[in-house]
Amino acid sequence: MRIALLTDGIFPYVIGGMQKHSFFLAKELARLGHTVYLFHYNESNFNAGTLEFFNGEEKRNIKPFLIGFPHRRYFPFHYLYESHLYSEHIYRHLEPLLPQTDFIIAQGFCAWALLKKKHGAKTGAAFPPVAVHFHGLEMFQRIPSFKAAISRYALQWAVKKNLSMTDYTISYGGKITGIMSRIADRAKIWEVPAGVEEKWLNMKTTKNDKKKTRFVFVGRYERRKGIRELNMALKSLLQQPGLPAFSFDFIGDIPGRERIADAEITYHGKISSETEIQKILSGCDVLVCPSYAEGMPNVILEAMACRLAVIATDRGAVSLLVDESTGWLIERPSPGLVAGAMMKAMEDKGLEEKKNNAAEKIRRDFMIGKVTQSLVGMMEAAAGKR
Repeated sequence: MRIALLTDGIFPYVIGGMQKHSFFLAKELARLGHTVYLFHYNESNFNAGTLEFFNGEEKRNIKPFLIGFPHRRYFPFHYLYESHLYSEHIYRHLEPLLPQTDFIIAQGFCAWALLKKKHGAKTGAAFPPVAVHFHGLEMFQRIPSFKAAISRYALQWAVKKNLSMTDYTISYGGKITGIMSRIADRAKIWEVPAGVEEKWLNMKTTKNDKKKTRFVFVGRYERRKGIRELNMALKSLLQQPGLPAFSFDFIGDIPGRERIADAEITYHGKISSETEIQKILSGCDVLVCPSYAEGMPNVILEAMACRLAVIATDRGAVSLLVDESTGWLIERPSPGLVAGAMMKAMEDKGLEEKKNNAAEKIRRDFMIGKVTQSLVGMMEAAAGKR
């Protein structure tokens, strides 16, 4: 197939969950022999035009189009304005390719201008089917942030507008499908989970002879990530006498004012290298992900693949990954619930079994090859209906 992938960046040229998903998807589609018209932008110091993070076979099947993202001065709802403008830039480069394109996958608002053109076109016009993926739909999940509260209604309107015009919409499943079913035609929803590359998988079973449980958090400094509640949980645990020994690693841009001064807490800062992240994860036991809003976080998939159990809030499609066999699913990111789950992890005699189960679940159901082949089958069926 000839597939256009419209995205606001791919990892590591742009850092983020959606960008990493786009990176894996482009690689796997190309590896499967499909031609990928890749529309993206670059905000790194890498040379995105050379596709240096793809191998030779992948490069032969990927036709990159580097589009500048139109950053403007800050004003209310500037992100929506910039996203629409970016979608217009993408459309101008995509338009000549439409007659030879079999299917279009768009991340977020990247197909906004295309969908408007397609929606307003006469019947029989040369537009291939389009599937839009809004990932976590965080604007429909409650986040304790004034900024998020102000912007959520405008974002909800824009998402609904895009979904009303697309042919299909992709959901990670779980609660994401529940949200999407309230704002889009259920018949248009495709459930496709995220996945990880095989290089993340560690199926080696080891006996835990450590004297302490090592926890880790990986993520950006955003209110929805629950870092404030995690810090409160950590401070309460550090003050409790007689607890089993534990340590905590933070990977991400945690500002100095939010850091806890303690010998057992390590701040690694922002790390772009997957090899470095994998090395740290492989030395840990439990990932802590106390978010207010999520889709299907790459960090949980990667941590589970590295044989980590997981403490996470029941948001988005997280419950498809985390249950009593692989970790501890908590109702909300309150400091008490986070601290309680960490105490259970420290005292759990079956922690090694949970870690093994986590890696096995990823191997069985969430490898990027299997996930992409499922998506390709849906696209081929949809393209055949044209």
